[in-house]
Amino acid sequence: MNKVLEKGLVLITGGAGHIGMACARHFADHRILVTDLVEEAVEGAVKKLQDEGLQVSGVAADITRKDDANELASIASKIGGFSVLIHAAGVAPPTPVATIYAVNLFGTINVLDAFEPLVKPGVAGVCIASMAGHRTLGHRFDHLLIEPEDEPAALALRIESDAPTTPKHRLAYAVSKRGTILQVQRRAYAWGQRGGRLLSVSPGILGDTEMGAQRQAGLNQRGKDLPIGRLGTSDEIAHVVRFAASTGASLMTGTDLLVDGGNLAYCNHRLDPSFGASWHALEF
Repeated sequence: MNKVLEKGLVLITGGAGHIGMACARHFADHRILVTDLVEEAVEGAVKKLQDEGLQVSGVAADITRKDDANELASIASKIGGFSVLIHAAGVAPPTPVATIYAVNLFGTINVLDAFEPLVKPGVAGVCIASMAGHRTLGHRFDHLLIEPEDEPAALALRIESDAPTTPKHRLAYAVSKRGTILQVQRRAYAWGQRGGRLLSVSPGILGDTEMGAQRQAGLNQRGKDLPIGRLGTSDEIAHVVRFAASTGASLMTGTDLLVDGGNLAYCNHRLDPSFGASWHALEF
């Protein structure tokens, strides 16, 4: 059986969202702390999970603020540290571009900065990235994402100036999620020196999320041509997160697990080459 470090805390950012809630249910054998931006959303998630029998508490926090991320780490430290960090907080279009970078990239940096000192042997961190981070246009900006020097709004303008014809929101989402993947790669060594592991999981389009619902209409006609012929679910992502945090994945760190139903492979190998190139260029 694939187990995670026993009796430790599982802390979930974005814990009131679809993936965060699904992950909580897959760690029902642990103490859970969920955090999200809006206090009412946190309270609602906690109540729902408690009603399902989970041992869960919650706290509101804005991970785009270093102080809030540090406070989350302080809370975890005061109750004995953590076994698993699931960083599921993230936003997607039509959220303002600067906010997409602030949450998806800078929020990831703040959370990982705050929790790295608490890493001990056996713990695992799993950051939720996206299939969008594998679209190759975003790789053009890797040098800006490893150690970003600009504030979110300035970074957005800098990136947009180098891809002026690309829809801004689509560009921000793909690049910021590429940043999540890179931050995991960059920091895995430091986690390993403390005896921990750090991975990312990249979902494809999920049918039970707001973003997935927006994309569903466009997929209805060509969905049957995809490798598994359907969209994924948050529960399927949570299964992979549980595995990534378990002893079954003990040799895995610093890598990204793509859970997209074969969509990337389809775009790379089944589509007309020019159509696949357009997908990677964020033209649709």
